[in-house]
Amino acid sequence: MVPLSFAGIGEYTIKSVRGGRGMRRRLISMGINEGDKIRVIKTAPGPIIIAKNSIRIGIGFGMARMIFVI
Repeated sequence: MVPLSFAGIGEYTIKSVRGGRGMRRRLISMGINEGDKIRVIKTAPGPIIIAKNSIRIGIGFGMARMIFVI
């Protein structure tokens, strides 16, 4: 398991989210849950861009380091 902030471009599965209720609520509102399959499209500089199905989402580094993927 690695933090999303250190993951390279490719496909991953979200295994855990180590944030508070507010962060989990925000991710759920964006359609991101544990167990989801995502694709990292772009890493640094700037936000990490991920895709889930046909939706692209930008996630800041601070939030990305609390999302663990395999």
